[in-house]
Amino acid sequence: MRIVIQNLPKEVSEEEVREALKPFAEVGAIKLITEGSSPTTLVEVESGELADRLVSHINGHFYKGQRVAAWMPLWNE
Repeated sequence: MRIVIQNLPKEVSEEEVREALKPFAEVGAIKLITEGSSPTTLVEVESGELADRLVSHINGHFYKGQRVAAWMPLWNE
């Protein structure tokens, strides 16, 4: 399953995202998209249950001064 995390700080790296998510879930592939005003990240996790838990833990919380938005896209597999 994938989740989308938006409104990340411009200077964020894939490794920083992985470390920030580590307490909530073990993540697989991370794709950082830096086009636009703030980076967006696609994060893969093992199951829908882990994706739900991760979204509930981080959606609306602050990361390095930015309030992030996290959600599961409709095109999830």
